[in-house]
Amino acid sequence: MVKIGLFLLGFLCFLLAVLAEVGLGLGLSSGGVAATDRATPGIGIRMLALIDAGLAWTLLLMAIDFIRPMSTVARIQGIVTLILSFFGVLGGIVLIFTTLALIMLMISLLLAVPFGTLAYLAAWGDFPKGMARAALGLIMVLKLLGALFLVLASPSLLKNKGLVVLLLFSIGSTFLTGFLIAFVPAFVAAIADAIGALISAILGTIWLVVMLIGAIFAVIRAIRSLAPG
Repeated sequence: MVKIGLFLLGFLCFLLAVLAEVGLGLGLSSGGVAATDRATPGIGIRMLALIDAGLAWTLLLMAIDFIRPMSTVARIQGIVTLILSFFGVLGGIVLIFTTLALIMLMISLLLAVPFGTLAYLAAWGDFPKGMARAALGLIMVLKLLGALFLVLASPSLLKNKGLVVLLLFSIGSTFLTGFLIAFVPAFVAAIADAIGALISAILGTIWLVVMLIGAIFAVIRAIRSLAPG
């Protein structure tokens, strides 16, 4: 029971991290002349949820199997994972290209002196660096606590290479986004934020592709197990 409790605490920490990424990322949005949520500050924090949602789903599947392993549930998990990962990959690809387009727009405006620069500063020049770093600090604490609880629950999880890679993606992208925002001057922090978002979108999409491939094989195995003879 203690192991199950620690594992569930770890899962809860990462679930809270996802909620914080979405909520705090939206809270940093300042609007300005930006036309969509993708064009407002905080996109780097919000994009972390693409990785961590995949991690939370993976942990949820492990928790279900840990508590009550059942072949029927496993088949349903494979189908649900297949559907979610398929649409997640499509969404991730869209996010990659829209974020890349946003970065190019920001840089183009910044370099188009003087009117483009003024337009850039009006839309993204007041990026709230302090609030962003505080939000990322809170998210990092949740992730480190989550990883600690998972290891305490079952040190053998460190042998699960896929889970370890996903944890590194999650924690590493959070650190990198915070570093990029802190490293640059305030008036270009929005560009750094968007670059962090692009990296997170790429990493998240890669993991979703891995999940999709795994789900396809899981569904094939499930179908074969049901075949007579």
